[in-house]
Amino acid sequence: MKKILTILLLAFWTAVPASAQDQAVDDPRGAMDFIRQIADETVNVWSDSKLTEDERKASFRHIFEEATDIDLLARGMLGRHYRTITTEQRTRYMAAMRDFIVAEFDKRMQQVGFKTLDITGTKAASGKNGHIFVRTEVKREEGQPILADWRVRKSAGKFQVVNLEFEGINLMITNRDVFSSKISEVGIEGLISWLKEQSS
Repeated sequence: MKKILTILLLAFWTAVPASAQDQAVDDPRGAMDFIRQIADETVNVWSDSKLTEDERKASFRHIFEEATDIDLLARGMLGRHYRTITTEQRTRYMAAMRDFIVAEFDKRMQQVGFKTLDITGTKAASGKNGHIFVRTEVKREEGQPILADWRVRKSAGKFQVVNLEFEGINLMITNRDVFSSKISEVGIEGLISWLKEQSS
């Protein structure tokens, strides 16, 4: 009887679509280990005195691009405007955004004096995508720790960061408001030029 029940359970599980099985919220330990690995790799890069500034930036970019769905962040930050611009503008916007997001994260981490990151727990994210927040404290060289919540998804067995909240400030929503204001002032071409300036 037990053998029959096991076979039935296995049959049911393999019949469930992969997307239903593959959710970060169902693997909090894996999500925490993922964020811990990113933090350790980042600290190693920033503390390596043998690296030149260009080498450090290139190493951080590699870590960040592997760990983050930059295209999803870029589309989310542009909001409704993403649907109205031309294909050619989208291509140039996405290219500028990849440089901007990497440079922005690198700059913010340096500003807060990122030293170590302690994981304090997890929280299921709202919505039906099965995302999870990995809650952390960013220890600094000076000052009190900063609370940071990393929104993580899992797809095809791979974890990725899809958003970040620093002290309750939502990265995607905050930049969406900034970008929308920029587009109102100078249009999409002006926004693309501004993004390139911020990354230089």
